[in-house]
Amino acid sequence: MLALREHEDACIVVYCHHGVRSLEVTLALRRAGFDDVRSLAGGIDAWSRMIDAAVPRY
Repeated sequence: MLALREHEDACIVVYCHHGVRSLEVTLALRRAGFDDVRSLAGGIDAWSRMIDAAVPRY
């Protein structure tokens, strides 16, 4: 988390395959004092299905 401290004032978007783990990390970062942290709802899979079909689903 120390490497992220230099980005503490920036918006941080966390993502994973389906969005479950990224939500857990988002909550942990908020508890650690990061204010502008968001999780990509539905993860990369949802992004591929709803936004950009060129992103491979795995």
